[in-house]
Amino acid sequence: MYIAKNLQYLRKREKITQEDLAEKLNVSRQSVSKWETGEAYPETDKLLALCDLFSVSLDGLMRTDLTEGDIEAGNSNDNNIDSIAPSPTADENGANVATDYSIYENHINKFSRGIAIGVLLIILGVAVCVALSGYSFILVGAAAEITSIMGGVAVILFIAVAAFLLVLFGQRNESFKKLHPVVAEPIAPSEISGFAAKMAALVSGVLIDVVYLIIMTSLIGTQIIKTINDDMATCYVTSAFLAVLAFIVGGLVYLGIQRSKISVGEYNRQTAREQHPTQGDKITGAVCGAVMLTATAVFLLLGFIGNYWHPAWVAFPIGGIICGIIKLILNIKNK
Repeated sequence: MYIAKNLQYLRKREKITQEDLAEKLNVSRQSVSKWETGEAYPETDKLLALCDLFSVSLDGLMRTDLTEGDIEAGNSNDNNIDSIAPSPTADENGANVATDYSIYENHINKFSRGIAIGVLLIILGVAVCVALSGYSFILVGAAAEITSIMGGVAVILFIAVAAFLLVLFGQRNESFKKLHPVVAEPIAPSEISGFAAKMAALVSGVLIDVVYLIIMTSLIGTQIIKTINDDMATCYVTSAFLAVLAFIVGGLVYLGIQRSKISVGEYNRQTAREQHPTQGDKITGAVCGAVMLTATAVFLLLGFIGNYWHPAWVAFPIGGIICGIIKLILNIKNK
């Protein structure tokens, strides 16, 4: 929907202030401001009055980007598209100009894919490391040492690529939020096809994956399943568990971010809060950052010094749980 953007454009084109337009429509200036930021929409009679006032159709006002039509008609002072100034983030009254929902939706689609792949690669890197560690159990001498080192190198490379993606898309998201602090909510509610069913399937997948790990390690430990080397077999089972978990968690992250497309109001409240963060928000971010850095340090130290790559990966989920508890406590305290 382009009504917020079009209304601001048409009003400025006709050199009408918000106060003048409010007076013509017999509404308050605050109402006009909310229409232009997408916080509210005009009632039907006001929409028709706006169409008459600006000589546009109702469909054109609501569903067509009239600013593009103006540029194509040659009304710009310069035909070079690079010279066109970007849309302002605030009007003359200081109110944020609402971004069209389609722009926000496109951004969320790219952001969710990038972050999901980054998270997937971190867990997948640990799975590769555990598998190589398991293979080293049937090797001897230098070959075993080299294989263990390769496992450490593999997890570092996976984490490096994941970190690149997380930082890249994280920074893009921060830039987007600064440029588009307010997004116009679509008149027709946005939905994600089969969201609940997909989330339920992925959560069930986690439980099934855990059951698989417990059963297989128990069968190996009790010698019901006989192997060449029990430690190697346990590592392979754990590696398979982590590989499946990587895709499940990646899917959960993707769907979780996609969920934000449904609640544009929550996005607008979040950006407003980030522009004016509380002391609790700053403390939460700092503490969680320290927790995850500590988890990474523990994992690398146990892996390189004691060759405990297999149990050391537990540091990451434990760190995530600790962060979740910290956020929950601080959020309750700040309410």
